This record gives sequence, structure tokens and C-alpha cells, in this order.
Amino acid sequence: MATTTVFALVALSKALSWNEALSGVFGSISLATWIFLLVPQLILNYTTGSADGISLAFLTVWLLGDITNLAGAIWAGLVPTVTALAVYFCFADFVLISQCLFYNHLNARREAFNEAAASPPSEEAPLLARERSNESIGHPGARRRSSTHLSHSSGPRRDSLVKILDDDDSAGGSSWKRNTWSILMVILVGTAGWAIAWQSGVWRPTPKHPGDVPGKEQVAVGASVLGYLSALCYLGARIPQIIKNHKDKSCEGEHSLQAFSSSV
Repeated sequence: MATTTVFALVALSKALSWNEALSGVFGSISLATWIFLLVPQLILNYTTGSADGISLAFLTVWLLGDITNLAGAIWAGLVPTVTALAVYFCFADFVLISQCLFYNHLNARREAFNEAAASPPSEEAPLLARERSNESIGHPGARRRSSTHLSHSSGPRRDSLVKILDDDDSAGGSSWKRNTWSILMVILVGTAGWAIAWQSGVWRPTPKHPGDVPGKEQVAVGASVLGYLSALCYLGARIPQIIKNHKDKSCEGEHSLQAFSSSV
């Protein structure tokens, strides 16, 4: 944090206004957020061994947006950093989709195996249970022993339930802290990246005078169309995920940090 502050102060000392500095910092933080956007979801899928909470339609539309973004960047001849980021986004989408398909296939096979391995209930089981219940009716202490057993057994169950709730609360607290630290680290990385880019001359503020702006080259119509298609895919990609969450009445399996980062 101290190193980043030093970089920022040195940068501001070189006749850089606060508006220009904040614009560059916010843009760099946004870029860092997009770079680490899918990492929380990848980690969550790996730790839980499941990807049931993610809509494949959402990932597919998102991938189409990244592909059209990459094609438009190549067609328009944008700077290599933009093209490299587009390639990275496509690669990250491919990894996440492959992970979801793998876990969905693995869990489907596991469920099918468990269903096949489960033996059907025996026809004699209900009869034996009925005979035991009839035999215990005539014994005076049968019900008392049964109620005593239930009262003793309910104690550990209650304790287990309290422990589970406490674990959930502690897990939720640790998850909140972990997400907060992750956001702060992304902000730190974005700020440091902007400071380094400014010091190295990679980033420069936009000239204030129109005469200082170099002539703009005409962008190909096809590249512009791909750019609009990419934006359309990004805007509509969340709709399948929202529909899935509504049908499932749950957001379990979707990392909250991933959803929050996409809005940053």
C-alpha cells in the first residue's frame, strides 16, 4: 500500500490533475476486476466439486460476447494489449465452461451409480416392523422406554443442529471477510498497475486541446458491428442465470464475489 501511494504521489507531481489521475485509477481497477472476474467461481466449483448453480446458457452467451470482442479487436487493428486481454477472456470462459461440463457429467454419473447400487426395499420389511410394533403394545414400559430414548437422542441432535448453525455463521463471517479482502486486493492491484503504467509512459491522459489529438483512423464497419454484438451479449448474458435462480429459488453455487465484480 505504501509503495502504491508513493507511485501515486510522484505521478501527481508531474502536472497530472486529480480528475485525470482518478480516471486512470478507476479504469485500471475496472480492468483488474475483469481479469480476476471468473477466478472466484472457478475456485468455488473446485472446492464444492459441483457446478449446478451456474447456467451454461449464461456462460455460452458470455463466451459469444468475448469471441465477438476478440474478432472485433483483431479486425479493427487495436493495440496488442486489447487483443491479448480478449484472448485471455476467451480462454477463461473456455476453462470455466469445461469445468462446469466436467462436474455436471461427473455428478450425473455418480447419481446414476448410486441409484443403481441402491437395493429395492424388501417386501418382508413392513411386515416385520408391524409385528415388532404389535409385540411392544402389551408391555407397560415399552412406550416409556421409547419416549426416554427419543428424549436422550434428541439432545445430541439439538446440539448438532446448534453446532451446524454456529458453523454456518462462522463460515459466513469468514466468507464475508475473505470477499472484502479480495476486493481490496483487486483495488490495490489496479491502482498499482495504473501507477506503473503512468511511470513507464504506457498510460497518458487524453489531450485537452482538440489540436493535440491525432487523426482518428476510420474503423471498419464490420468491426463496429462485432463490437455492438459483443455489448449486446454482455448485456443479455445474465438473463439465463437470473431465470435459473428464479426457478431454483436459490443462488447457491454462484459466487457472490463473481456477480459483484461484474458490476464493478
